[in-house]
Amino acid sequence: MIGVVADDTTGANDIGVMFSKNKYSVKILPHDISLETKNDSDVLILDTNSRLDPPNDSYDKVYSSTKKLKEQGCSLYFNKTCSVFRGNIGMEFDAMLDALDENFAVVVLSFPKNGRKTIHGIHTVYGKLLEESEFANDPVHPMYDSNLVNILQKQTERKVSMVDIEKVRRGSKKLRETIEEQKDQTNYCIIDAEINGI
Repeated sequence: MIGVVADDTTGANDIGVMFSKNKYSVKILPHDISLETKNDSDVLILDTNSRLDPPNDSYDKVYSSTKKLKEQGCSLYFNKTCSVFRGNIGMEFDAMLDALDENFAVVVLSFPKNGRKTIHGIHTVYGKLLEESEFANDPVHPMYDSNLVNILQKQTERKVSMVDIEKVRRGSKKLRETIEEQKDQTNYCIIDAEINGI
């Protein structure tokens, strides 16, 4: 079973629809619900609604949610955050790794279908730098930088790196090898992407 922790209801529904369109059975639940049934869906999504929470509160919600997913027998985990890194990204990523007792995660923020692309670690929204997009004026989480490594590194003590688009373009085998190499050097590896499916 696949376990997903989402930081808001919109994101939980978005990723749920994506899985459903690919023939997975999906269940979306609030993070604080008591989970009694096991293995009655392919994908279990817990909505923490934590994007606007204080950082420590978001950490606690993601940590406990991930533990619940682990108890349900999930074997693959996703953290669904904002596609422009608004929120308590570092805290929530750290919480999931801590709950799973893991040291490494791949991060893909690019979503070309919705105008989000990452090239050389620089994130754009419909062709505009993130810092020049409408998200620069977000009232809670204004985005003043377009470099995803910089944004995430400011929010975590774990090491952040990236795999640039040239390596991605070499194909899945080379990308897999590069990610394996990164596991010994870093904790979060951000992957460039410019088209869907890459």
